[in-house]
Amino acid sequence: MLSEFQFLRPLWLIAIPVLWWMVFRFLGRWWSKGDWQDVVEPHLLSFLATTPATQKRSLLPWIICLVGTILLLALSGPVWQKNLQPLLQKSLARVLVLDLSYSMLATDIKPTRFERARFKLKDLLGHFVEGETALIVYAGDAFVISPLTHDPVTIASLLTGLHPNIMPLPGSRSDLAIELAADLLSRRNGGTGHIIWVTDGIEVQDIPAAENAVGLNRLSILAVGTESGSPIPLSGGGFLKDKKGGIVIPKLYLKPLQKLAAQTHGAFTKLSPDDRDVEQIIAAETAADDFVEDKQQRTSDKWNEEGPWLLLLVLPMAALLFRRGLLFSIGFAVLLGVTARPSSALAFGWDDLWLRPDQQAAKLFQQGETKQAAELFESSEWKGAAAYRSGDYEKAIEHFSQQNHSRANFNSGNALAFAGRLQESLEAFERVLADSPQDVDAQYNHDLIEKLLKEQQKKKQQQEGQQGANQKNKQDQQDGSSQTQEKQNAQSAQDSSGDNAGTSDQQTAEGVKNNAEKESTAEKNNEKFDEEKTESPNNEEGQKKIDGSAEKENAKNKKQDSTPVDLAKQQFLEQWLRKIPDDPGRLLRNKMEREFQRRGKQNFTNEQYW
Repeated sequence: MLSEFQFLRPLWLIAIPVLWWMVFRFLGRWWSKGDWQDVVEPHLLSFLATTPATQKRSLLPWIICLVGTILLLALSGPVWQKNLQPLLQKSLARVLVLDLSYSMLATDIKPTRFERARFKLKDLLGHFVEGETALIVYAGDAFVISPLTHDPVTIASLLTGLHPNIMPLPGSRSDLAIELAADLLSRRNGGTGHIIWVTDGIEVQDIPAAENAVGLNRLSILAVGTESGSPIPLSGGGFLKDKKGGIVIPKLYLKPLQKLAAQTHGAFTKLSPDDRDVEQIIAAETAADDFVEDKQQRTSDKWNEEGPWLLLLVLPMAALLFRRGLLFSIGFAVLLGVTARPSSALAFGWDDLWLRPDQQAAKLFQQGETKQAAELFESSEWKGAAAYRSGDYEKAIEHFSQQNHSRANFNSGNALAFAGRLQESLEAFERVLADSPQDVDAQYNHDLIEKLLKEQQKKKQQQEGQQGANQKNKQDQQDGSSQTQEKQNAQSAQDSSGDNAGTSDQQTAEGVKNNAEKESTAEKNNEKFDEEKTESPNNEEGQKKIDGSAEKENAKNKKQDSTPVDLAKQQFLEQWLRKIPDDPGRLLRNKMEREFQRRGKQNFTNEQYW
């Protein structure tokens, strides 16, 4: 610890000798002489018969030097230990909503509205250093291209594959896109965020639906296009026409967009050739002091500065400067400190002077000393949290059960689950869902515990069935053994009845028996020899080694023989891959097409499909 002792601002130490020199240079000589120097010439003072008792002696210069030295040491920042502190990041989330309707292909701004909007989105992504960002595109329906992520570079790479022609359904359902953006933001911890909408217009009748979809989020709008508008060129030539045969000329109407941005407390800006529009949208981001702990649990080292503690030494010295009788004051202070010592042997620490028990418990809780924190906490809920962290789930259940609200029931459910009391845990999460049906975490834990209970019940039924089958097999074996014993008894009875046969028959039977035993012995020896031959590990490993070496040799010869053919195949594959067209939008098109089919929505029936 002390090996790391250093000063954060060591230049303040230079002022210490300067302070001492100034004090004794200007004050020391005046206090060291008597009052005669005011009335007697300096060259006659040496002949003046004065005693030390008549001279002015004061400790004030020394006190000033000591106080000044301590203050300068405190300003220099003495440190000798570091504290790990979590890194903070902006509690900010934004969703980019891009209009990919056919009207974005209009050429009133060159090259097209869509191309200019895509370039502007890249500029915006370059300014997003902190927070999370997502991307949603829409036409007749809305699709999530990228969920909330801390990597805006990934979103920028996806912009190259976007185009109005890849959308599964034509149209301009901005309300669905804004509703989907609000849903993404509601799933995060903060609950709200910033929706940045890049579009070329909205119908007046669609404003209430879009405003309701925004909810508590902030909506900023980047308008693309001109009020005069222009036709929409088709890839095969000509221009897009409506059902009556007239050429479609989409125009940018600013007032509906301005009204919507004002009602949702966001910024409205029109696409500009410089960065004024980008800066205006960035300025509409949430407050800069909204920070949360880094999700990746990264930490940084910070020196724990001990300089302020030196001020405690300065306070009594500064107080003595305002009192007469300096030595008496010092003695009285020392005597008071000695007599004021507590005579009892109660445990009393340095933290007890400055921190309440719950503050000390919170400090221990952050340091990982959860068992000690559980003893110091006064709140039963905090006691339960500390016991839960330390692994004492039964104690945590006891403390959580003293409270009757959603958070306590949720924590109690977790503790009951880890304690193995799954049924009680399920009941606790049911109480949470009864109070807060929209609690996603409680619903997830409830479903998980319910699944575990079903698995336990299923395993229990399987074990019971297996035990029943084992008992049945055991009974069948006992019945079979009894039948075998009866047969053996009957056979032995028959053998005893034939013992009175002739001698020749007995000798013949013994000769046949001996021959049979010899034959069976020879057969057993042959079988034993065959088993040793086939089961010998040395023979098997040797055979494997031989086979393996032969396979390696064949593979090596085959590789040497087929090297030119493989090179030709590789060159052919590379040439074939170069002929495949590079279409980054195909993946996004297929993804949105599958998502559209999964939703099972009907075909487009609105008259305005651009």
